[in-house]
Amino acid sequence: MSDPDILEDGVGATEGQVGVSGESNRRGRVVFAAILGLLLLLCGITTVVETWVSRSPDEIRTITENLECLQCHSELLPQFSMEYTHNPFVREQCTTCHTPHGRLEKTTIIEGAAVTWERMRTLVQWLPLKVVLDVFYSDGDAEVDEGGTVKDVVEEQVKGDDSEPTLPKDELCWICHGDMGAMLSYEYPHAPFESGYCTNCHNPHASEFTAILKQDPRDLCLTCHPLGPELAREQVHPPVEGRFCTNCHDPHSSRFRGILVDNQRDLCFTCHPSVAPLSLKAVQHQPFMYDNCTGCHEPHGSNYMPLLIEGQPAVCYNCHPGIENDFDRPSTHPVSSAELGCAGCHNPHAADFPALISAQGNEMCYQCHASAIRTSYEASAHENTLCVRCHTPHGSNYAPLLLERNPEVCLNCHAASTYDNLVGQNKHPVRPTYYDVNAGTPLTCTSSCHDPHGSGHTSMLRYYNAPLDGNCLICHRATPGFGVGVDY
Repeated sequence: MSDPDILEDGVGATEGQVGVSGESNRRGRVVFAAILGLLLLLCGITTVVETWVSRSPDEIRTITENLECLQCHSELLPQFSMEYTHNPFVREQCTTCHTPHGRLEKTTIIEGAAVTWERMRTLVQWLPLKVVLDVFYSDGDAEVDEGGTVKDVVEEQVKGDDSEPTLPKDELCWICHGDMGAMLSYEYPHAPFESGYCTNCHNPHASEFTAILKQDPRDLCLTCHPLGPELAREQVHPPVEGRFCTNCHDPHSSRFRGILVDNQRDLCFTCHPSVAPLSLKAVQHQPFMYDNCTGCHEPHGSNYMPLLIEGQPAVCYNCHPGIENDFDRPSTHPVSSAELGCAGCHNPHAADFPALISAQGNEMCYQCHASAIRTSYEASAHENTLCVRCHTPHGSNYAPLLLERNPEVCLNCHAASTYDNLVGQNKHPVRPTYYDVNAGTPLTCTSSCHDPHGSGHTSMLRYYNAPLDGNCLICHRATPGFGVGVDY
């Protein structure tokens, strides 16, 4: 064999080896690429299946329709699974509220790796579902988003400058909620609503709370309206204790003071139906009649039952200062005691009788004084005389609650010419300038002689029937030195 043949054989062998090795490398790269593609495909399928299983069909469709925005705003994805969502947010209508923004930025594969990965992950998870839904749900006329064209350089969609609202914030919500515009003309608007700061209370995208509120409504109001002091009082109004503010207040605007959902009386009647029939009574307390329940009651919490702004009788003195002066007199009805307040005699809402009293005539007094007085009084000569002919119900300078000093109060009905020793001759002294040795008090008609409420004896004498002398001998004793006037 010649040298050239040997050389050719050697060269041929070397080239064959190189060819085999190159082909092997190519096959290896193809196999590696295939395996990598298969793994990516499996990952994509797994992700798609997991997404399909874990999310509702409506939620999947919503997210795929919003995929253009969500490539950059992927932080909003969890909000699509919240219980309450804003319609524009779920209907691919971002530009209803926001101006479009962002730009294409040329980058290398290395630069912005975290953003690229986040975008790739979102696309891998949602793009296959988008393609399927576009095929089955598109109407044929809609344009198909091809996702851009392939270029030599990497182009990445970035957020760019901040998006701006399509309208000023105090006008934006009216695009869809124009039916609430009339409420701006109501007399009592809620400050955030009046100023157009809807997002002070509402999340513009989605929320776990009703009406897409930022917080549980039981907590939200407290961020601007701290009720700690009211909640710490001895008695707390149940709606306030449960923090159900919107049971009473409209969160937007109202025609009623305090942005109430109704006028005070009708609103209170919803929980206090037993008070409602009182609105038909003949005599009504002015605060009750003129829709001013809070004139007497605290709507949130109070230290005075029942939710009064002050204790009795102080709460009544706010409107009845003249009555307060009566209770500053020496002889008063004990309304400041724990057992008896103004409401013991007067209904604070309405009644059938004048002055809001709970009964008419002497029946009013018998509610407390029946056992001690009623039987003897109704058997006496004073039976048809009203208690208020002699007594004032509040306070007097003369005990016991007399309208005038004794005997003047008696002489209003009993002629002075017959009974007053200052007017005629031979009349028994009845003035407190004399001393009653039996009663140990100034002498009057009732100190030892007569009982004005009845006694069971003639002439309403306290101890003996007339004309027996026993009643007189109590003071005019037969024993010398111990009587008054003439001793027998």
